[in-house]
Parts: sequence; C-alpha cells; structure tokens
Amino acid sequence: MPNTEQIRFQTDVCYIESQGILKTPESTLKLNLSEQYILSYLIDNYGNPVTKDELLKVGWPDRIVTEASLFQVIRALRVKLNEKEKGDVIETLPRVGYQIREFTRETINFQEEANLSPFKKIGKKTAIVSAIGLAAVGAGIGWMKYVPSHTPTNYIIEKDRIGSNDITIVTANADDLADLRSKVKELIKGQTKKYGKLVTQNERVYLLKTDEFYSAAWCAVDANDQCIKNTDFSYKIATDEWDKFANIVINNQKVYHETPVIQTEYAREPTAVVYTSYIDKSGIRSKVMHYFMTPTDNKGVFDYSLMSFIKDPDSGNFRALAISASKAYVENRESQFLQTIKIEPEMFHWAYQPSPDYDEKESLALKHTCHFECQSSDKRSYYNYVVYKQPNLLLMLNEFTGFFWNSTSQGDPSISYSDYFSGLVPDENKKTDK
Repeated sequence: MPNTEQIRFQTDVCYIESQGILKTPESTLKLNLSEQYILSYLIDNYGNPVTKDELLKVGWPDRIVTEASLFQVIRALRVKLNEKEKGDVIETLPRVGYQIREFTRETINFQEEANLSPFKKIGKKTAIVSAIGLAAVGAGIGWMKYVPSHTPTNYIIEKDRIGSNDITIVTANADDLADLRSKVKELIKGQTKKYGKLVTQNERVYLLKTDEFYSAAWCAVDANDQCIKNTDFSYKIATDEWDKFANIVINNQKVYHETPVIQTEYAREPTAVVYTSYIDKSGIRSKVMHYFMTPTDNKGVFDYSLMSFIKDPDSGNFRALAISASKAYVENRESQFLQTIKIEPEMFHWAYQPSPDYDEKESLALKHTCHFECQSSDKRSYYNYVVYKQPNLLLMLNEFTGFFWNSTSQGDPSISYSDYFSGLVPDENKKTDK
C-alpha cells in the first residue's frame, strides 16, 4: 500500500486527511464533512489567523449557515481532538477567529499497520469489511461511548415494593443492577437515620444506570395508583455526582417543575412537554423539550419532531438548544415494556450558542443532544420504550438518554400524546425488525 501523511497534534491525536479520520492508539473516529473541511483549512493556514467568515464558507460551501453551526463544529473538534484545556489544539483569537497550534507531519505505511493489526488473523477481505464497519460506527460520535444497536436493548428489570413505594430498576448488566440495589438501600438507610422512618411515601420510582450516568424518574401516586399532576420528575446524574442526588432524596428536599419562559416563533402547541433536571459539573441544570407528533396515513407511523431548550443562568429564560425531525414507528414485536417505538431520524440542527458559564465537556444535556445529532447524521435508527402510561402522561425510556416523562396536552384531548399509543398496531405495509 502507498504511504500517506498524518498530522499529529499535541494531544497525541492524529488526523489522516486523505481518509477524514482521527486516530488514537485506542480508537478511530470519522469526521463529518464540515469538520474535515474546517480542520484541513486550519492546518493549511498554520501560523495565520483564520476568520469566522472564511470558515463558514469553507465548512459549508453549498449553503449559508449561521455562526452557531461553526461554533458547534469547533466545539465538536475540540472534544474529538482530546483538548484538556480549551485551545490546546484550536486556539480562539478574540474578535478574529481561530488558529491551529503546533503539530507534526508524519508518514505512515498502512501495510505496516496491517501487519500489526489483529485483523490479519481473520483475512484481508474480512478485515477490510470490518474496518469499514468500524469507521461507520465511529462516524461523528464525539462524546458517545457506545452506539445503540439496530435491535432493541435487552434490559434486566427488577421490581420491588418498599413501604408504600414501587421501585423499578432497569440496567443492562448484573453489576449495574447490584450497584443500584446498594444505592437504594443507602437512600433508605439515610432517610431512616435522619427522620426515624422512611418519609418518602406513595411514590412510583424508576432507576437506570449506564456507563456515563444515572437516570431517575418518579411521581407521587394517588389512591387509584395514578401519578398526581405535576409530581413527575426526572433527573440525569453524572456517575461522580450521585451523592448530590442522594442528598436531595435523603433530606426530602422539595423539587418543583420549572415554569419555562421559552422564546420561539413556533406558536403551535406541542403534543408533549418534557422537563429534565441535570446534576453534573457543567452549569446546565435543566432542559425542556417540546415534542410535536402527527399521525400519518399509515397506522402506527408518526411524524415526530422536537425542539429542546436549556435554561440561561443569567436571564432565567430557556434558549434554543436543537431542533430535530424523525419518523416514529410502533414496533410489531414483543417488548419488555408496554410498547417499543422505533425512531428513524430525518433532520437535526443545532441552535446552541456556546457560553462561558458552561463547562461543555461535563454537560450531560449536551452529550445527550450530541447522540441525536450522531444518529441523524448517520441515519441510524434508535428506540424509545413506553414504560408507564396514563391519560396525559407517559414515562419513556430512551436507549442513550434514560427516563423522561411526557406531559401531554390537557386542554385538547385530540392531541393527547398518551392516547396515540393505546392499542396501536403497526401498519402491515411497514416492515419492522424481527
């Protein structure tokens, strides 16, 4: 094979421009086209400041985009280049633009790399196919540590009743199940020690653990075992921040729904609203999502779009984070939950504006939104699961963002989101995975 050039940055990440990939000793990551164009242009102009206007033309040669799109690409590149401090590889020049920092050019021989590769044991043809598959999986992942499969995840589900509370634990493996069991015991022990009894009563609680975060959702229930209005909450907790969440539970702290002030020209009432709180080191504390769902002519198939917003720490207003559109299909298969919904992404657009108030690398809200961007750019489907439902309220589980409540319109029963999933059977003409 011919030799090719790679650029080695100070973070020990290498860029192979001819293939549009970033490499480390542990992984290979495919950049999207805008990321490739912008990184290559910065390298070609090493030693010279590059303006934002230049990069907007280079990164999107066939269309006009706003600076928000450029900020998003720069932010994604910083993460993928493993910058420990902002500017380790891409330096921001205030009121000017950006400049690439020092790097070295190296010549590599793919034949030599192949001789060292474990793929040699399975044959050249298989190795090539596998490499293509890995590159496709890696494309645009950035913050992601895993990629959802194209079949629903098989979870371990454990249910228990503690006092008057119903607890459901959902995990992907036995170790995570044991960890959550232990944490539930610690919460009970902590409350009992503080108050002399378990003060959390009459609640339906759901807990999930992944490699990156914990997800908790709960509601208070009435005498009919129905969730009481405005008592549905969901939290996403960084794995190293569990103690902060435990303090909320043990101390029986009151939590409230946000009353979001959302600035948007989109006047249509959303089909459902999702409120999510975050406990991490990022500074982003809450997110609101507006879901818009419209039945198509095919039964069990919906146009499915959402707008997400994060809370501005200064004004208290919620500002736009992202917009996406998808198709949603009610799956005709047995499910561990009430229903399985397959989501096929069609469009994604970032509206996020970087802020010095946020530590973006620590943000679960941004990481989870990046998952949706990656799924959309690679046209990869993913799954939502209906875990619990009652009129005007659904609890959903997403494969890579955890639990979230859908509070639906109560003023217009015709758009009750929860009713959409009552007794639906997918259209016979729509093929679903078996």
